[in-house]
Amino acid sequence: MSQRSSRSERRHAPRGRRAHPPPAGVPDASRSPSAPPSLLLAALIGSSLLGCGPGGGASFPAASELPEDRRRPDGVAIDPASAPPRPVNQADARDGVVTLRTPLGIGPALDVVAEFFQRVIAEDSEALRELLTRDALAIQTGSGGQGQPPSAGLWWEQRFRRLDYGKLAGEPIYRESELQIFRAEDVLAAPQHPAIQPETLDDQDVVIRVPIMTARIAADRLLGDEIVVWLRRDGPRFRIYRLLEDFQIQ
Repeated sequence: MSQRSSRSERRHAPRGRRAHPPPAGVPDASRSPSAPPSLLLAALIGSSLLGCGPGGGASFPAASELPEDRRRPDGVAIDPASAPPRPVNQADARDGVVTLRTPLGIGPALDVVAEFFQRVIAEDSEALRELLTRDALAIQTGSGGQGQPPSAGLWWEQRFRRLDYGKLAGEPIYRESELQIFRAEDVLAAPQHPAIQPETLDDQDVVIRVPIMTARIAADRLLGDEIVVWLRRDGPRFRIYRLLEDFQIQ
């Protein structure tokens, strides 16, 4: 009886049927769920860290192992800049690219004349030399052009040793309204000294004729009746290039 029932149960047991896919939107219970993306990312990071171990690839130095020298940026190859043309006072349109100096006004020239007399009154030889060019000369107009003119700096040192220019302190030396100012392109008005001709001037030279108001103090003659100051440009300022004066040391 028992054997029959077991056979009957086996006879009536349902045969294996082919599985059909679940309807849309219903999860398939026969398939195992896929791993979340976060788990996959963690797995990738973990495998990369394992590759950086002692037996792995490149290792990165710690901050304490970095050099202490200041890091310099990588060099960049650039074309060197060409040097600008040498500055000149004037040029022609056919000269192409040129560098022109900005002309100096009359104001800086008048300032040098004022400083010159201030340093003469102070008898400051060193400060006076700062106003002179290296080849500055003192031309004595009453000598008739005989002999080599002395250096302007040495000439005034001799005068300071022989005469007392401190006596001129507080005295009017000249009036600015009476100054006669000439540039290279001007025709110098008479009276003039043969040593100064328009063709001997540089383009930006300035010549100032200074009539002297106080040439004597009592019996002491300290200055000539007029001093012609020939100024030459030196960079951004003027310096005295020639001093012309009718004066003799007694």
